[in-house]
Amino acid sequence: MKWKSYFRCAWLSTINIFLYVFTLARFPWLEGRIIRGTYRNWARNYPNTPPNFATPTSEEAIIALVKGSQYLRVVGAGHSFNTGVVSDHTLVSLDKYCGLIRKDLSAKQMTFKAGTRVRDVVKILLADDLAFSALPSHDAQSLAGILSTDVHGTGREWGFVSEAVVRLKIIDGRGEIFVCGPEDDLFKAAIGGIGAVGIITEVTIQAVDRFHVLQKFWMTELDVVEENLEDLIQANDHLSLYLFPFTDKCQVSTWNRTEKDKSFLGGFREFVSISADSLIAAWFGNLLAYLGLLSTFSRFAYGWKKGTDLVLESNSAFNRSIYYLHQELEFAVPYAQSISTWRHFLQLYEELYPQGLPYAALEVRFTPAGHNRTLIGPGRERRSTWIDLIINDSAGFEIFYAAVEADLKQMAARPHLGKYCVDWDYNDLVQRHQDHFTRFLQLKEKHDPEGKFVNRFTRQLFNSDRE
Repeated sequence: MKWKSYFRCAWLSTINIFLYVFTLARFPWLEGRIIRGTYRNWARNYPNTPPNFATPTSEEAIIALVKGSQYLRVVGAGHSFNTGVVSDHTLVSLDKYCGLIRKDLSAKQMTFKAGTRVRDVVKILLADDLAFSALPSHDAQSLAGILSTDVHGTGREWGFVSEAVVRLKIIDGRGEIFVCGPEDDLFKAAIGGIGAVGIITEVTIQAVDRFHVLQKFWMTELDVVEENLEDLIQANDHLSLYLFPFTDKCQVSTWNRTEKDKSFLGGFREFVSISADSLIAAWFGNLLAYLGLLSTFSRFAYGWKKGTDLVLESNSAFNRSIYYLHQELEFAVPYAQSISTWRHFLQLYEELYPQGLPYAALEVRFTPAGHNRTLIGPGRERRSTWIDLIINDSAGFEIFYAAVEADLKQMAARPHLGKYCVDWDYNDLVQRHQDHFTRFLQLKEKHDPEGKFVNRFTRQLFNSDRE
């Protein structure tokens, strides 16, 4: 089983990269899609064959689906790590409800249908010399999906895609249409609410003038980063870290606005770098892990890794397509607990490693205080450190994740509901969000009184009397 899963992870990752190249970036294979009546998320580990699968192309069709369905869930790009998009009744894809609706270039605002993928929004903005102020690390998601999970990036002053949103249009469980802005509670319930209060159908983006980013990756000692963490955050527009078990090495990544010209073949060089890292993780990293050699080779292997220094268009620097098959469990903790928390989970992986864990790394990002556009998003209000436990999607990862979730419940951690999320439940969210969670549930009841947007996953999280 272990070696079968090893080859599955490695081959699917490899096929994805080659198809992406041969189709000139038009076909990333590892994305959510329906094949012969079965919908699979991007990692293909939650197959779902609902009795009804709908791809509406109009607002009227979406309203009709809401009114005519007993239960329904909505899926965008399927870039999910849990069963949030699994439906036993009607599954609605917004892939065909996409594209530009209108633009106001004087205000640098554009309104899109919510099924539009981020990568397509970027292209439309660039055509008018506009861009997002910043973005998270992947461009596959739909606008509705990226907002429904309150997707974040990393930055000294910027953290969330929702900060670039001026207005939402939402169809609730009664089939009624609402237009709301960041000051409205319905907006805050939709951001990070994983579709529980309604279907986001339109998103108005506040853009900025297009710009270039100087992207730097380099390896250094983890204790040096820890000693200078605050200085690193303050000195850069955007900062993230990659930490690895069994080594004191750390990858530091920074992104800063620049007036410099783009690097020669910068996009190609970035693709080669990302693809190489993906193949190494899928084939070599996992091989060492399963042979029990990770603890030996990690101590010097990361010293070979070379850094990069590229000037790219902002979207090319901030995000990319998905290449290698992995799992993600992510959470946010108060910034003051950054070092103790990532040290704890590095140690936990090392302790559990003899049980047969696959290859893993920790990605660490940072968001500022004051995020008030969500009721139950993990980064709400407080300055946060986000720790994403990335592990190859092969045998043994559940052992690590089960232990992680148990430990997180003893911490001031809030889960990312778009990532791996098995043991969190209603009582956990009450404890972490308190009055904000109560308000969220009130809005959920008001806008979905018949529970049309409910499935097993949302029932576990939002229903105290769940079956």
